Amino acid sequence: MLHHDLQSLRIFLMACELRSISKAAERLNVALSAASRRLSLLEQELGTALVIRRPHGIEPTAAGVTMMNYARDVLRLGDSLEMRLEEHRSGIRGYVRVSASSSVLVQRLARDLSQFVQDNPQIKVNLEERPSEATVFAVLSKQADLGVIVRDSPVDGLRIIDYSGDRLAVAVPADHRFSQYPALRYSDILDEDMVALESGTATHRLLSMRANELGRPMKVRVQVRSFEVMCLMIKQGLGIGILPELAARPLSEALDIRLVTLAEPWARREYAICVRALEALEAPGSRLVEFLTSSAARDAEMEEIRSMTKRRARRQPEQSRAG
Repeated sequence: MLHHDLQSLRIFLMACELRSISKAAERLNVALSAASRRLSLLEQELGTALVIRRPHGIEPTAAGVTMMNYARDVLRLGDSLEMRLEEHRSGIRGYVRVSASSSVLVQRLARDLSQFVQDNPQIKVNLEERPSEATVFAVLSKQADLGVIVRDSPVDGLRIIDYSGDRLAVAVPADHRFSQYPALRYSDILDEDMVALESGTATHRLLSMRANELGRPMKVRVQVRSFEVMCLMIKQGLGIGILPELAARPLSEALDIRLVTLAEPWARREYAICVRALEALEAPGSRLVEFLTSSAARDAEMEEIRSMTKRRARRQPEQSRAG
């Protein structure tokens, strides 16, 4: 059993290749006496001479040539290990556990995670869909490295990072009397039968709280677990519902249901990333957080540019008429 270290192998191999222990010591920035000592200890350990010492340098023995091949293999594996460990430290390779609410997933997180995995194929992302409340618990209890939630209430014990957002809309059957309305207040619809998400979701908590503030509890007729089933129930006339507009848009087109603006200041919801502590995240997790926040910032910038362009386009006809 060999007990040598990589530095001894490196000195031995460099000395054989340069035919000089002193040149190897200089190249590797070690003292000549230390290099000679390591080479002697290596020979003692193997019980055979590895080099022949001559007046003008050294040359490997037959055993030394075998040892050179072995040293090259071991050093290559050591360098490969160090490179892989550095990839883990820098976040290029690794594993991240993510928990997220369905609203965030449908709105944008699924798209962002898909792009992140494409850009970082050596990082495995383990994703679990949970309501925001359960996601917070998963991060606090270390079941997840990071969570993405609908930010509807203070979160104690976690670092919160702004991510993105959405707007709630009212989904109604195509033949419903509300389908032609440009916008609805929440108080306008509380007498209607509702199709709602399950009670643990951020959307359900928000709507229940706002209904209680108005003194008119929701008339929940059907509770479901997904936006898809929710829209199917609305299509069948079992009630109307409130859900994120962008998540509902493709479903509304496929099922021929109508989306009406919910004209409430609280209809705009904010998404946030939550972690126990940024500095405690391993590099792959930090890399993912940076990717998500950068992606959201780019989209927000593009949206602002589009809004400015629309405002300018609206002003131009007005200026032309004034001229």
